[in-house]
Amino acid sequence: MRILHTYCLNYNIGDYALGIGVKNLLRKYLDVTLIGNTNLQGREFNEYYIKEVVNKRYDLLVIGGGGIIHGAHWPNGWFWLINQDLIREIKIPFIVYGVGYNYWKEEGGIPERGIAHLTETMNRAAYFSVRNDGSALRLKDQFQVDIPAIPDPGFHVDVDTTYARKEPLPYVLIQLANDKPERRFGSLEKRDQFVAELKIVTQDLARRYKVIFAPHVPEDVELSAQVAEGISNTEVWDFGYFAFDHSDEAVGYYAHAEFVLAMRGHGQIVPIAFNTPVIALENHPKHRGLMEELGLLEYNVSISEDGLSRILRQKIDLLEQNYFALKAKYQVINEKLRRDTAAAFDEIKSKIRI
Repeated sequence: MRILHTYCLNYNIGDYALGIGVKNLLRKYLDVTLIGNTNLQGREFNEYYIKEVVNKRYDLLVIGGGGIIHGAHWPNGWFWLINQDLIREIKIPFIVYGVGYNYWKEEGGIPERGIAHLTETMNRAAYFSVRNDGSALRLKDQFQVDIPAIPDPGFHVDVDTTYARKEPLPYVLIQLANDKPERRFGSLEKRDQFVAELKIVTQDLARRYKVIFAPHVPEDVELSAQVAEGISNTEVWDFGYFAFDHSDEAVGYYAHAEFVLAMRGHGQIVPIAFNTPVIALENHPKHRGLMEELGLLEYNVSISEDGLSRILRQKIDLLEQNYFALKAKYQVINEKLRRDTAAAFDEIKSKIRI
């Protein structure tokens, strides 16, 4: 089977990680001849591309995962650049796999043109699913339909794949997010307060571990450097090295960390895949949604909490005290995620008739 995989390329290390997970699963569950890539962020699925590339050269189109149900400024209210009336021109089966509803509450949800376009996509797709971070509930508020929620493909970066350890010292990974700061923090003043609170936590951690900051997008580098500044036993990833042809090496840092503090969805998801404990720094409904879905809400902290550094240090103490029990709980979680994914692919295979 020749598969065309379209997802978000050239911006976010987390998207590359989920891309690894998607491909791992396709190779595990389908008879793959080849997998081609195209960037969902910018690739226009026009009539020529559909007829001369998609329909002629491939047997299956896979869209996702990633938080692609987002962006009122996008022509279709989400990332897929295809005119609504051209969706029917795709003659091979296509699936939308484990995508995320990423609108913030304050954005008011998907615009009407997006609802129409997504409805047509759902009607034409052989299979349409969202990731298990509460996206199904948020989408149901707009569509009044039940959409299957499946494990984010980032949970499967470990399938038939091993990652070398690059840092010999025991280390903690801190993954901070700084794009869309007005959404994440509320204001620049609150962002500055967040930096001050995280510096306190980082100073404490650096006495016991090496602390490595893991920016996923270019905007994250500045925030990471601000928090790390002046604190010994810390470093910030060389983002230019990892982005993006060495994203697999970035994944390896999550695999071998003692634990992770994460402000992004895939900063939560990827370490969980390796049974690496995570404290989620909630700044979007999806962060809390994921931890709630997995029964890990005790390790979720809103970044808008008063006394953030105090609360975070309490959560870190709790994590360290329950470290091995928590890793055992993650093993149980991952076993269920694998079963749920296998069931999803059973359904996909029945829908695409293989």
